[in-house]
Amino acid sequence: MKILHRSLALLLGCGLVIAGCARRAPHGIAERYLESLQAYDYASCYAFLSDQDRKERTYAEFLTEIPLAPEVTPAWFRQVLHHTHYELGPEQRSADGLTAEVPVRITAPDLILWERTLDAANPSGQADPARVLRSLDLGNFPKRIYDDPIFLVREHHHWRIAAGFDQRDAVVEQHHDALRKYYLEPHYDKAVAVWRQMTAALEGQAATGSRGLADQYSRELRQLEQLAEMQKDLASLSRGLNLSGVAMKMSDERSPGIFGTLRNNSGRPIDAVAITVTWYTGRGKTLKAVYTEEHPVVVMPLEFTDFERPIVPLLPGESRDFGFVTLAPPEIQQTAAPYVAIGAAASTPSWIPVPRVNTATVSKPHAAVRPAGVPNASSHDGHRP
Repeated sequence: MKILHRSLALLLGCGLVIAGCARRAPHGIAERYLESLQAYDYASCYAFLSDQDRKERTYAEFLTEIPLAPEVTPAWFRQVLHHTHYELGPEQRSADGLTAEVPVRITAPDLILWERTLDAANPSGQADPARVLRSLDLGNFPKRIYDDPIFLVREHHHWRIAAGFDQRDAVVEQHHDALRKYYLEPHYDKAVAVWRQMTAALEGQAATGSRGLADQYSRELRQLEQLAEMQKDLASLSRGLNLSGVAMKMSDERSPGIFGTLRNNSGRPIDAVAITVTWYTGRGKTLKAVYTEEHPVVVMPLEFTDFERPIVPLLPGESRDFGFVTLAPPEIQQTAAPYVAIGAAASTPSWIPVPRVNTATVSKPHAAVRPAGVPNASSHDGHRP
């Protein structure tokens, strides 16, 4: 009987040792990291990082870019994380035993599509956090499934997670700059080339979180590619986009601006419209373009905006007021005349839901720049302020 008890104790002890070893193996470390993440124990997540990653990020900085966590602000972080699920695959170690990779399949709310879906079904046209919470409670939100493996390195006989913050920093900064340029000048072909470069750079990194970010950028890329394809139909699309009331006025900032109304008679919802202003000198045969500037007046965001404002395209039959400060140098504005035309336009990609069309809808002024209260001036030659 004593022998039996000793055997059972030995087997139990071996089982505990094996279980302990498993928890310290790459798969076990990855599992513990995700357990800590889903328990909102971010300090433990930080402790699992490699020495190099903790040198590159303080704990406070880490909290703003936790690998494999949702890319949302604190307002929605816990709610979205609660509805994010992780499935680990078998670990794969390098031949030298110094690095490892654990596949992770992530199922999470499709933030971009979810935001557009809620806005399409929101008749009030106002941001409504309660609708978001109801959608979460009911689980009736679109889901995104993607792979974002956990990479690990062996340090001091322990496995640690390699986040590769420094590797990713340059691409993230490039993305911020690319978004800023895109919203100022939506040139789709140029944007597509930049997004392809960023996506490829992230996919080549052995860093936890980089592949998930690459998937996010590739989704933005697909939308840009569709917009670029639709831009080829600019001639027919722009015929259905009508400018009226175009006039030069002083803005509140006491700078010259161009103001007017854009109406969508194309029969299609529109995600992007940019107005080109060309300044000419001379008349007739001496007419000469001396300066050109471009101003987006309808731009749907590519990225998730945290449900902060309605993301709704310019619907068929809808009108929006616009206004922008002109960029031409003062000497050109004093001697040349501006001509306004549709310079770029793209309809909403087919996979994005849009609100039901109400042809009587006339929106509030869309432009951030407002006229300074001077009398309306009629436009000349169609689109010459």
